[in-house]
Amino acid sequence: MDGDPMDDVLRKVEELKALVVELEALDRQRVGLGDRLVDLEHFFRRAGCPELSQQALDAFMVTYAGRVFELADGMRG
Repeated sequence: MDGDPMDDVLRKVEELKALVVELEALDRQRVGLGDRLVDLEHFFRRAGCPELSQQALDAFMVTYAGRVFELADGMRG
């Protein structure tokens, strides 16, 4: 920390606010991607393409939901 410690704190408060806004935007994007994966899984299942349905489901469970669980575990630890 250089200079006035209060200035440093105020800068970090602004950094925190900006980071929260960025994380909220990323969260909305992530939810949208999850919705699209679910839609694709349902589409492929109804279209009679079990391999593609499974691929979409795997992507959702491993990459999307798996990462959410991983992050939640990190927050608890």
